[in-house]
Amino acid sequence: MNLMQTPTIPKICPECGHLFKGNGWDGIDAHWRAKHERIMPYSEAWPLILAGAYPRKSKTGSISDFSGSLKKEDGPTFTIEEISEITARAWAGER
Repeated sequence: MNLMQTPTIPKICPECGHLFKGNGWDGIDAHWRAKHERIMPYSEAWPLILAGAYPRKSKTGSISDFSGSLKKEDGPTFTIEEISEITARAWAGER
């Protein structure tokens, strides 16, 4: 393995969490049509998935529910906007 290769981000179905183990998104069309077509047609879902804009399912509840659990000691709770900004910075490797 070449250590200089860019690591690949796993391709995971945003609706059910299925991990695609092949080459990128290979098989997403058949998977989506078999499992999720009733939720949204593949022709509408695929552009959202590809852009990373398909709303992912959360097994822990909504971000609104989660934001209340981030209450600072003797201070305010984080807003959804603050959580989004903090998360984006963390994924970008910023502090």
